Amino acid sequence: MNITYRNEGNILIPNLTVPKSPQKPIGSYGRMRKIFLKNYHPGIYSAMMIKGTLLEHLAEVDEICHKQYIERVKQMADSQGVTEELKKQDRYKWTGLMNNIGQCVKEQIIREFVYAEEVS
Repeated sequence: MNITYRNEGNILIPNLTVPKSPQKPIGSYGRMRKIFLKNYHPGIYSAMMIKGTLLEHLAEVDEICHKQYIERVKQMADSQGVTEELKKQDRYKWTGLMNNIGQCVKEQIIREFVYAEEVS
């Protein structure tokens, strides 16, 4: 990597710019990941900012988390017998069970992907 410098007075200042990264939407999981990296891994956070890969990483984490959420909620609902038939019979019970499943899955995903130590 070649770094060029500009002369300001008697001081050489590097001409650093952050590469443009594609603008992808970053949801709640991506924002949580950003806070985690910034607070607990500032070196990784700074390096990703300088390389211009932070936004891409956050969007990727967010997308993975959303896909995992949908998949795991379906699996857990099926395994616990929470079906559309139950929804027709007892709407309140179905709602309570689905809220519980959704919260459990969200906690798993946050632990596995948002607070993961490895950075891809």
